[in-house]
Amino acid sequence: MIRLSEALYALSAALNFLALRLAAFCFFGMLLTMMLQVVARYAFASPPFWTEELARWLMVWGGLLGASCAFHAHADPAMVTPPAKVIWRQKVQVVARLVASWAFFVPVLWYSFPFVLRQLGRTSEGLEISTAWMASALPVTILLILLHGLAGLGALVSPRVLAREIAFADQYETNHSE
Repeated sequence: MIRLSEALYALSAALNFLALRLAAFCFFGMLLTMMLQVVARYAFASPPFWTEELARWLMVWGGLLGASCAFHAHADPAMVTPPAKVIWRQKVQVVARLVASWAFFVPVLWYSFPFVLRQLGRTSEGLEISTAWMASALPVTILLILLHGLAGLGALVSPRVLAREIAFADQYETNHSE
């Protein structure tokens, strides 16, 4: 059970690493796209028609992937943040995060698949590709958040996972005490 929880936590960390890099790439791409649009508009009086839509798509993907990264790093808003050194409170918080995230996101995930399916028949005007590519950001992000919550549950059985969760709590306390 300990090895399984550590493997799941490692998978969560690896996917978070990829999501963080992809979110940064999306925001950088959005910045470049908007700069191109501004330069083309004011220097050449002819902005490309696709730049605004591409920037919007990159913003959606970057923001949602960033939200999953924030959940993984415990940087999401929390009502209560237990002291990092109180182990039983950390374990209660892990369970509470899991229950709350699953209670909120499972119904959203359930309805996001029909939403993506409805988008399959639509094509964007500027990029001329299926809008399902943008709509699929929602279920991808929700699946990542649910996986991060499930992986955090490993803190109940694995000392390594618990140590990592405590490190996130220490970092949170340090950031908020400054």
